[in-house]
Amino acid sequence: MPRKTTEPPRKRAKVERPAGQHTEVLPNIQDIGQVLRTQNPDILAKALPTLRSKLYPRPDEVISPQDERFQLLKSWLEESPGASDLFDAWDRTNQLSTIALLVTIMSSTLTLLSSHLPYHQYGLPIIRTLLSTRWTRQLSAYLGGSHNDLILATLKLFNAISAFGGGRERKAVFEAFPWDNKTLPKLLHMRRRSKGTDAGVSPSKPDIRTLYVLFILSFVDRDAPSSVKTAFLEQRREFFVSIFKGFNQDPYLVVQRVLQASWDGLWSDQKVKRTLKIGVFGEATLSHLVKLYDRAVPEKEGGLHVPADIVHHFLLAICCRPGQGICFKDRGWYVREAEGSVPVDEEDTTERKRGSSAKIHNKILANFLPTLKINEDPRQQELALKIFAASPELVSGYWSAAALTFEPRLSSKWIANISFTGQVISQAVPTSSFLLPGTTEYNPMPPPLSMIIANILPSVGTKAYFTKGLQTGAAGLVQHCTALTLAKCLRKLAEVICTFKRIIAALEEEEEGGQWSQRRKEVEKESRRRVPEFQVIVAFSQQHLNSPNAQNISKHTLLSEVSQRLPWLYQECLPDVVAEGRFEVGKLVLTLAEGWLMPLPEDGKNKREDQLQLFSPLQKVKQLHVLRLLNTSDQFTWSGKIASSSRTYFQVLLKTFCTTNVRALHTTLHVLLQQVLATSVLFQEDPGEVELWLASLPSGIVCRGPGTETPDGAPLTDEVDGVVTFLDECTQRCLKTPYRYMEAMADLFQSNDACSPDAVPVDAQVETVASPLLMTVLEQILAKINGRLMSPSDALSVFTFVRQLVFKLASKQEEAGYHALQVITGKLEARMASDDVFENHPSIRGAIRRELSIATACLRHLETGPRSNVRERKDADAVGVFLDRVEQVPVPENETARMTSAYELVDWVRLVDVPPAPMDISRLASVIRRFHNPTLKALLEVLSPLEGQLWESNILEVLEEAHVEVDFDWLFVHCSDMQFGDKQCRAKLFYALFSRQVTSFDVERAMRLVLHGIVNSDGRTGTTKDLLLLLSELFSGAAASLENRDVLNLKATIAVSPAFLGFCLSVDIATEVHDALQKFIQATFNPTSLDDKKVLAPIAAQWAGSVKEMLSSEQHDKLRLAKPWIRFMESSELYAVLNLIDNSQQQGSVVSGFLEELLSAVDQLQGSNDGLPVEVPVARLLDLQKQLPEPPLLEGMIARSLASQLPVAYDGILPTSLPSEGLALLRLPRHDHLTSLPPDLISQFLERETWTGSTVQIVAVLLYAQASSSPIAVHWLNSKKYQRLSIDHLSIVFAALLDCSVSDADQVTQLGNDVLFGLLEQLLSEWPGLGERRLRRLQCICYVLQQDAQRRPRLSTLLQKKVLSLPLESFAFEAMYIVRRVLAVPGCESMVASFVDRVLQWAVRHISNSGDRDDDARNALELLTNVSRSKLKLKAHLVEPLLTIIVKSHLHDLAALGLAVSLLRNTELKPVVVNRLLQNILQHENFFNFLGKDSTPSQRNGITRLLDGLFRLHPTNTCHPSHIEPLVQVYGGTMSTSDRRLLSIMRLFEAEKRTSISPFFSKWSPSPDASSTNILEVVQNFDPVKMLRTCLFFPGWRRFADDAKGVKESPNDDHMYDPLLVIALSAQMLVESPPTAALAWVKLFRTNVVSLLIRCLSSKDVNIREAASCQLSMIFDGIQKSNMQEKSQALYVLQLLKNVMNPTADNVPRRLPTYSTLILLHALRGIFYPSNFIYPRTARFLLQRPELDVTDVPMLFNMLYSNSDDWKKERGWMIRMLADGMTSTEDWRVLKRRHTWDLLASLFQSTKKDRALRAGILEVLANLTCNAQACNSLILKSSLLSWIEIQLIYGHHGETMAWLRILENIAVIADTSKLQRAMGMEWFAVICRSLSHIVQMSGDLDAGTLCQIAAVVLRLGLMEGTAKHHLEPVLRHAVAYLQTLESRTQLRAPVQPGTASFSPPELVSPPHGAQGLHITPTLTDTFGAWGAVVETLWRVSMVLDDRVPEWDTLTSRLLIWRGSAGDDGSQLGEWVRKESVRATRAYS
Repeated sequence: MPRKTTEPPRKRAKVERPAGQHTEVLPNIQDIGQVLRTQNPDILAKALPTLRSKLYPRPDEVISPQDERFQLLKSWLEESPGASDLFDAWDRTNQLSTIALLVTIMSSTLTLLSSHLPYHQYGLPIIRTLLSTRWTRQLSAYLGGSHNDLILATLKLFNAISAFGGGRERKAVFEAFPWDNKTLPKLLHMRRRSKGTDAGVSPSKPDIRTLYVLFILSFVDRDAPSSVKTAFLEQRREFFVSIFKGFNQDPYLVVQRVLQASWDGLWSDQKVKRTLKIGVFGEATLSHLVKLYDRAVPEKEGGLHVPADIVHHFLLAICCRPGQGICFKDRGWYVREAEGSVPVDEEDTTERKRGSSAKIHNKILANFLPTLKINEDPRQQELALKIFAASPELVSGYWSAAALTFEPRLSSKWIANISFTGQVISQAVPTSSFLLPGTTEYNPMPPPLSMIIANILPSVGTKAYFTKGLQTGAAGLVQHCTALTLAKCLRKLAEVICTFKRIIAALEEEEEGGQWSQRRKEVEKESRRRVPEFQVIVAFSQQHLNSPNAQNISKHTLLSEVSQRLPWLYQECLPDVVAEGRFEVGKLVLTLAEGWLMPLPEDGKNKREDQLQLFSPLQKVKQLHVLRLLNTSDQFTWSGKIASSSRTYFQVLLKTFCTTNVRALHTTLHVLLQQVLATSVLFQEDPGEVELWLASLPSGIVCRGPGTETPDGAPLTDEVDGVVTFLDECTQRCLKTPYRYMEAMADLFQSNDACSPDAVPVDAQVETVASPLLMTVLEQILAKINGRLMSPSDALSVFTFVRQLVFKLASKQEEAGYHALQVITGKLEARMASDDVFENHPSIRGAIRRELSIATACLRHLETGPRSNVRERKDADAVGVFLDRVEQVPVPENETARMTSAYELVDWVRLVDVPPAPMDISRLASVIRRFHNPTLKALLEVLSPLEGQLWESNILEVLEEAHVEVDFDWLFVHCSDMQFGDKQCRAKLFYALFSRQVTSFDVERAMRLVLHGIVNSDGRTGTTKDLLLLLSELFSGAAASLENRDVLNLKATIAVSPAFLGFCLSVDIATEVHDALQKFIQATFNPTSLDDKKVLAPIAAQWAGSVKEMLSSEQHDKLRLAKPWIRFMESSELYAVLNLIDNSQQQGSVVSGFLEELLSAVDQLQGSNDGLPVEVPVARLLDLQKQLPEPPLLEGMIARSLASQLPVAYDGILPTSLPSEGLALLRLPRHDHLTSLPPDLISQFLERETWTGSTVQIVAVLLYAQASSSPIAVHWLNSKKYQRLSIDHLSIVFAALLDCSVSDADQVTQLGNDVLFGLLEQLLSEWPGLGERRLRRLQCICYVLQQDAQRRPRLSTLLQKKVLSLPLESFAFEAMYIVRRVLAVPGCESMVASFVDRVLQWAVRHISNSGDRDDDARNALELLTNVSRSKLKLKAHLVEPLLTIIVKSHLHDLAALGLAVSLLRNTELKPVVVNRLLQNILQHENFFNFLGKDSTPSQRNGITRLLDGLFRLHPTNTCHPSHIEPLVQVYGGTMSTSDRRLLSIMRLFEAEKRTSISPFFSKWSPSPDASSTNILEVVQNFDPVKMLRTCLFFPGWRRFADDAKGVKESPNDDHMYDPLLVIALSAQMLVESPPTAALAWVKLFRTNVVSLLIRCLSSKDVNIREAASCQLSMIFDGIQKSNMQEKSQALYVLQLLKNVMNPTADNVPRRLPTYSTLILLHALRGIFYPSNFIYPRTARFLLQRPELDVTDVPMLFNMLYSNSDDWKKERGWMIRMLADGMTSTEDWRVLKRRHTWDLLASLFQSTKKDRALRAGILEVLANLTCNAQACNSLILKSSLLSWIEIQLIYGHHGETMAWLRILENIAVIADTSKLQRAMGMEWFAVICRSLSHIVQMSGDLDAGTLCQIAAVVLRLGLMEGTAKHHLEPVLRHAVAYLQTLESRTQLRAPVQPGTASFSPPELVSPPHGAQGLHITPTLTDTFGAWGAVVETLWRVSMVLDDRVPEWDTLTSRLLIWRGSAGDDGSQLGEWVRKESVRATRAYS
């Protein structure tokens, strides 16, 4: 209990002053100073309350800058700096109450001064005084006293200091506060006594606890620096944790403030270590927070202040997000693996009996969850559920830990428990945990069985409790809750099994041996053990199957639904359990009879309204469960009869199917009926036929009303009952004797086909026409009609069903099937033709005859001949009168009455003997729509196609308005020739089919109907053409709606149909029909698709044979019929047909058209990748020119054939037709056809009057192919015949001539002056836009200037004048393109200077418009950048404005920065200009953003390069302190290139001004988030992690003299500090502000700065060693004077170091081996980080030795072969240390002494699966091979190369990059002369074989890996004195690797040559050390990397002794690369192109 205070706080009573007595007031500051300086304590005691009231700021007060208190304080503090008067008064006073007033005044003063920045200067001296040792000790004493007012005042003062200036002094407050005061804990118990929770504490009146809590929170809130938070939590965590004790008693506002600070200040700050946060919010803290859930009512009016809500949201935030808060991202259902352990498979039965908390990451949550009151508080229940969702691994251990009550009983607690259990079980399956970490591949090992089962059926008496809860004696609510929970468990089991099956399929596991398959079986087995017996479920189901009592309808409905759900779930999840139980599943069909869906006969008397009232929506769900159970059960006998009834299950199902209007029930019934019927003997030949039978059934949604009669008195009953009963009887008969009906069908067809010699075999007809059930239907109809066993109404219903069935079946028939169906309808018509049928009911007989006539009309649709059974129109007036009367009938209010009234009108249409006119049908449709919309579909189905009522009426519009769907087949048979010719009618047909979701079966039926129509329309060309158009539209709709596989199956089905085959092969076809067929083929089938060609192969093959016969017999008139099929013929057939065409004489137009189509097919075949490599000879194509009057196609083929004889991209332009996937087929051409061409062939094309693009291409190709073509072309140009050509065509020819003239230099000079200058004039006129046309013209201009030296001055002058006359904006790129290519050409200097000047002017204007940055302008600027890097001198007055605009507006643009840097090199700028540019950069508004921590490295490099260039132009003028200060602020101190460049500028300042930059670093901070007041804090703010990385990866190349004249290329790492900076700052710190306090020394050591100084003693630079040793000696002396706890240990380590630092002869510090400094720095770091595992090991090692042996590897054997529990961690640490320490020859000697590599090699060989260990050893090897002596010694004495080869033979998965770089190290570092003398060429052969193994077995198909492979191969190829033939297999495998990757490389359009449009791979130069050894190069441009690899491998192929096939492969790719990159982008490719052209011309 807290100590009771002596003076309880109370309000002071006001003392009434006597009248007339003067009240002392403090009107001015002199009075305050005088009072504070007075020696009279009474006067002071009276004045201080007044001053306190005057200065006191209210908590919610907004202080204005004009507040009079500021003037008061300002005047006072200017006279008394640092409030010295107040401190003196404080020092003189002994009264505690007076001191409390003084402290309060001090806190109020600081609060006021802190509110506005200008007044901070007055408060800082006060704070420094208060934080001094004296006053801090005094304030600490006040906190430990018993005076409450003084304690309150002191805490207010500390809060004011901490909050001053936004927390700027918070770090100093933390260090100065007396945390060791033993009385501080009592402050948390000192609350203000009050009746209410919030009554006594408010922001304006905080108590002591609240002030203390706020003070503690100030070190972790949002405004506190991260370094302060880290230090506070590391050193004083217990103070923050202590505020949560008694937290549930704090006011709401305090609770809100604490939790908000915890979230915003701690959890939202990513810079604070998560381990520190979790250490605060452990189980104890959570237990305190949970107590706030008890305060669940609002504690303030308005209902906003609810502590339970705020703590609930806080806990949700930190507990329920994996990877954040205290919720770790675990492995889901997998058990946590210990380091180095192998995942244990399941069957450890003793497993986790205490829960899984011992093997999970979330131990805090695992222990926290059982403490939640999930059955009392919904908030805590929600928290638990969300924790389970985030961490599903916690479920397993929760059940036993929580000890929930599951014994079934009627209590709220049990109901809450069982409900919560169901919600936990219902959590989603954590499928993401089944993946391998960091991949999208499934883990081959499944989770443990116990973990899976715990998430499905917890092992807490599940079976017994579930069984007891479902038994009959249990209460209804208990039964319902139990059943619901069991259902959730089964649903979870189903989800798990489904997920497992998906994983098994993905992993392609076997059913028996797969681990996931085995685990699935185990889960099912264990689940069967934990669920109740199925008999319990059956009993529960039967108990609630009966009808409900009137008073318990809701209860029965709920129990009935769940009682039917459980059997279905059992069947779905555990079918074996159901199969073992005694349960007749067919009994459940009775549940379908509930309500109105399927009334039994005895229930049929009830009215529909009564049944609707009894029906519940849950009954639909219940029936759905039953149907799903039947669908999955194999014990359901669907043909059986219901007990005590004559009805069968099948009849009930059919009745329900017809009558239900619930979509889910209808769909499920459809699937069930489809399944049971398709697997029966009835539909074994065609299971898909079931769909047609079901579609023919009548719909019970629209039906007749009771008492409906025909005009002749026949009662009309519901159609569904009659049809279902009849079909059920037929089904039962057919199932008994199915083969009898098959034979009957065969006999029927046999008698029908006896007279037809071409009839299809009877067996085929029986199989394909229909099910034998159709014969049963026919037999029973005739039998019942003959026996008068069927009522007239049922007869009409059955005949209507038969009509629809026959029509549906017709849509799947071939022509023979139509005849068979006509036979059946004929038999029915013959029987109904007799008048003895229903003689008393002629209307029924007439309606039946009408139905049969409709069936016949559908089967004979579009046939020619007379129509039969067409009713004559009579008594039309009577129909009109009837309709008039119907239209006057009002709409009934009852839904049922409206439906029956509408259906009576449908019956009237069927029964009336007068066919209604189309207008009558329109009127009927309008009436029916008013009554009942669904009945419109019934009206549509009774219309006869013979009477033309559908299209001539408006019923389709009415149906569309009513949103009633129309079937395609019914709409189709109503169409006549006129409708098929109407485009709108065809559109309606298309919409009828595709307006809903269709299947391939639906589309196939529709297409068969159309094909049948085409056959029947023979002779009517218009109709045939229209049907072909409709068929084409249907195919296009199918392609858009179906999958490609289904579309292909449709094509195959239609193509093999006899109707289609006969139509396509017919030679007697009209031209109009043939044209339509050709369009159909072109629109439907793709000749480039192999699948489509395969489908049409039989037709194409027959036409190929026919074409050959026609050509051989010269019957050319039928060739037009073969044109649609030419493109689908095989290549051999095409070439054979082409050879049959006689080219000796001119042929007719038919042959010409056929030849054109044939050539087009051949051309298409040659252009496809799957075509045969057979080409039509060029000579043959030239001969065929006589046959084609229009030559474009043939000329194109000639051009492509000629071009195929040349290398790809021979003219430097990448062909647009080159497929990216065709790279693997590229080879160099053999020039077979070039030698056979006449030498003057070009003249044949030059003399043509009309030129096409192909003509131009032929001329250009011939110029490249034949050397004899150039003189002819020159002569043609001199004759000026080119004037009729367009300039674009002329530029192509001229560019080809000039390009080839490199080898024929005299050809250009033979051109006349007038011709050459005229050509130049034309080339510069009408300048084109972007693209190849402009590029050709530019090439011509550059070629002329380069080749014609004699006329070059005149040409350049002409060009210069012409360009000057063009607008400046329109010729920038062109000017720079020309400048780039003629820059080094003599005689063009004036033109180059003029062009560059104009482009500079353009650049200023263009860059000013920052929004206009198109590709052309970007390319021009890149060319300008390249030109600026040459020695061309630029004019300063043109460059200056360009630099100015870049500096002001484009510092963010990397391209603009590169241009600015290049311009600086060749421009003489004045110092004033340079200074102005520097100031513009340094004073830029975004300067600190561009160079800050959020900027990109490339942006920092660009700006620092520009700064470096400007500083070094005129150092005397640029090196000013004002220029250096901004650079210091953005300097990061790292080893990045930009930081080293900034440091170089600062050193330039020091050298130039001879002034140190150390004052700039006095307040510098390496972290932008931290601030420093002196150099000691600067050093203490270094990041320890970065500093340690600097120690381990010490840049040994770094020297003190580096970067004096600029930054050179060297390793770039922005995660390391620059050692030079650290040494300099450390020295400055030791001189200016060395640490004195123990805490300051500890902070210094924890930054690892001292460790880096020790590491510097191994540096090769003497200056670095001297500086480091000097500072270490100063540190040694400083530690001896300190009183820190670690003093002795630190001195011991430094003493060991001192003992080995023996002086050398020249008195410089000796260079220690790296291993010695590493062990010392690790030991020193461990002293100040004792939690590190290495600390006790290094300490024990050093303490056991009197001195350090620098010639030995420390701790080698103890760590490498450790037998401790952490052996794996110790071994890994040792290997990393071996890699870090191998940096020099001295280190190698240390390693060699202990044969360290032999130990590592044996360890590497014995470990195959430990990838981390292997990677570490490879890093050691990489560092070894970086040293020449070590590398040579290992190769010659340890057989390193042979060892490497052996390792690579056994595989190197994941180690490719490491092995490649190690081999490259050997190739670079090893002394080849020594190896040659010792091993001959064997060493080179071994390296090549090893490299072959790497390339051949590499599983890393990556472009970056290929770049590294190519670099290593090239380095080996360029080694002199080696046997190059060993490289041949390496090159072969590398090219194969390249070809594998080419499928991922997409060739892009040609770029503008001369621009760097691609990014070459940035590979690290050897030697390769351990750092970054395994990192694959990151490629920003895959295509650029591909080009670089091609160039590299081509160079390798050139150094081989013999020509290899890979040379051809690489040469073709190199030419493609040159065509894409341009001549500047690939100079090697340009040389290869020119040499290829030269060789081709020489060959021809």
